[in-house]
Amino acid sequence: MNYFVKLKSDAVDLLEFIKKPDDVQIKRTSLQKFFLLFNLLLFEIIFLLIFVFPANYIAEKFITVKETETFKYLTLFDALFLTVLLAPLIEEFIFRYFLRYRKLFSKAITREKWQRVFPFLVYISSLLFGFVHLENYVNDSWKFYALSPLIIISQLSGGLILSYIRVRLNIFCSMLYHATWNLLFAIIVPSVFLLFTPTFINNTSNYHLKIEHQVFISRSQPISFDTKITDKKIYRIEAKQYHFQDLLDYIYGKDKLSKDEGLINISFKSEKGISRQEFLKILQKQYDIK
Repeated sequence: MNYFVKLKSDAVDLLEFIKKPDDVQIKRTSLQKFFLLFNLLLFEIIFLLIFVFPANYIAEKFITVKETETFKYLTLFDALFLTVLLAPLIEEFIFRYFLRYRKLFSKAITREKWQRVFPFLVYISSLLFGFVHLENYVNDSWKFYALSPLIIISQLSGGLILSYIRVRLNIFCSMLYHATWNLLFAIIVPSVFLLFTPTFINNTSNYHLKIEHQVFISRSQPISFDTKITDKKIYRIEAKQYHFQDLLDYIYGKDKLSKDEGLINISFKSEKGISRQEFLKILQKQYDIK
């Protein structure tokens, strides 16, 4: 029962901070800090399920949201270094390190004035943190920018939670939380999903198709792409560590169709060949292609 009382207390304090941020640090033991970070992670996951996923779904009904080339061909080591180590370190220093009053500030602003402007500093830094992440996506249309709050709602809310951690605990804890979140949703969750993603095999007397999925590039294996496609028919597609979206772009034209399925290994063979439309219908047996 004590845990649930503490869970409620942490939720109330977080909501009060979001409503009116204040520069007040709390003294906690290492174990208490761990449970606070765990509770905040739980709150953010619940928020993700209730608000973020529906918001992203709505946005993707109107626009195509694709990641930049930077994240398309990462090895596991690249992903760990960039998202779990480098990004939390740099972003926490840039967006949240200054969110504590210190002696250096006293020469320019009193503690009383600091407390008055502090909420605006938290809100502005959280907004900047969120909108900087628009650089992760490829789109330059007015609809993209109009719907951008829905696209980056996770980063906007995450910025507020990270600000809370930085203020209530310290900058190291906000870095740790940031790294844990990125590790969970950039590496662990996609890898777990892969375990439950079966190989797509579809064979008939006219063609043989096999599509396997992977999360990260393997440097020990080549990236390859080879096809035999005429104006009317597709006879062969052999690709290793190739992006599903790139395959759609190659066959049907740039941005004509959209599906974010990540890296695939595909083997398709047909002696007589099939039309592009027939091939699309085969893919749609397994994938929701827009």
